[in-house]
Amino acid sequence: MTETPAPSIPGLSFVRKLGAGGYADVYLYEQALPARRVAVKVLRDSNRGRGVAQRFRSEANAMALLEHPHIVPVYATGSTVDGRPYLVMMYYPRASLAERVKAERLSVAEALRVGIQLASAVETAHRAGLLHRDIKPANVLTSQYGTPGLTDFGIAADVAQADDDDAGVSVPWSPPEVLYVTQPASARSDVYSLAATLWHLLVGRSPFEQPGGDNSHYALMKRIRDTPVPDTGRPDVPASLDRLLKAGLAKDPGLRPASAMDFARSLQVIEQELRMPRTEIVVAEEVAAPSGSARGDETRMQGPQLLAAQGVSGDTPPTENLRTRRRTPAVRGVNAPEDATVHRPATSLEHPGLDDGEASGARRWVAWTALLLVVLLAGGVVWALAGGIRPQARPTALPSFSEPPPDPGNTAAPPGRPSIKGVRDGASVTFTWTYANALPSDTFYYRLSPNEQARTVAEPWLKLTGQPTDQQVCIWVRVHRASGADAARSFEKGCVA
Repeated sequence: MTETPAPSIPGLSFVRKLGAGGYADVYLYEQALPARRVAVKVLRDSNRGRGVAQRFRSEANAMALLEHPHIVPVYATGSTVDGRPYLVMMYYPRASLAERVKAERLSVAEALRVGIQLASAVETAHRAGLLHRDIKPANVLTSQYGTPGLTDFGIAADVAQADDDDAGVSVPWSPPEVLYVTQPASARSDVYSLAATLWHLLVGRSPFEQPGGDNSHYALMKRIRDTPVPDTGRPDVPASLDRLLKAGLAKDPGLRPASAMDFARSLQVIEQELRMPRTEIVVAEEVAAPSGSARGDETRMQGPQLLAAQGVSGDTPPTENLRTRRRTPAVRGVNAPEDATVHRPATSLEHPGLDDGEASGARRWVAWTALLLVVLLAGGVVWALAGGIRPQARPTALPSFSEPPPDPGNTAAPPGRPSIKGVRDGASVTFTWTYANALPSDTFYYRLSPNEQARTVAEPWLKLTGQPTDQQVCIWVRVHRASGADAARSFEKGCVA
């Protein structure tokens, strides 16, 4: 088969081929203005069906719409001379994660960091109304600074139109409802692919791939639908991360984390559990109104204000008014408000309603009153020093030092092991179970034999009919929490004679 040559694109100089996908090739070009290296994705055949060309345009629109530190940005689009559409994108010089994990496994710390960053990007796409639908290690590029960039939105779809079953999918990382078209793709479908990608980065292969076994698409699809999710098998992977990945890879979409944001927060909890640096979830928030704006419906915080009555001098500062009010007695008979502070130039008081004799008597009365107050005050001080009324002693609060409080959104303790009871009524048996730290959102896996495929139930009870009356009937139950904080991986057994 003859390889399609790199197209000639005005303003770009071909350097080398970077790779190829299902329907497009990717080349490295030197851009003249502004001078930089760019990756150019070119549709391989201009005669391909309209659906492929439409997906190519969908990718251009989706990636141009989404602005995020971990989504590969699109600079420009166009068509070659022979009519093949192309995208000009930011060049990520390092290998994709698919290439990297062929040589090495990611550490737990890096897998958690990359998982949170990718979940942030996926959450951003979901908030913009777009599903990615093809998240896998090959679609995660690496910048020169080692940060991941999600690319290849070629089969991205509007959430409202996600039931298009004509889009190609990457089987090893796709959920069963997408592979078998039993339900429309959803945000939980992307969460499944995120969990499958993290599992791959930790182990070096997709979750249901069997080394040396039959890994054809048909065999993988069957295992994805029917086989329980395997452990990563790495001794350094904490049980909480294994549980979260299993929750993300649940067969039933309703048992997975509800959103990429929930998945990212659960990864942060595991970082905190392992005492690792916290990776921030990067999701754009609504832009607040500028601080200088003054809309009528705003609530603005103001500092405390000192209120002083208007005095004779209208330009006296408020603090000076308060100071003067404490020093200057009020003068009656002046045409001013009752609580006004009036400045008088004289240091002695003059009252127009009193002559000298009356004023002298008034001064003597004031002096005797002041003397009596001084005596009473002195006596009170002596009495208080002698004992007086002693206030009840209160313990003095001492400063305490402790670790930072836990994240309020993640304070729920993991569920305890279920205690199962059975009641028989002829051929009907009803099992109920209780456990510690129950949450209303908990669901349950159950089996009717130790080795059968687990099924789910939303309530902590199950009624079985048509059971033999002369045999023991047993059930195996495990609590499932969406955050992955399951108490144990094993099932608890309960029987009734």
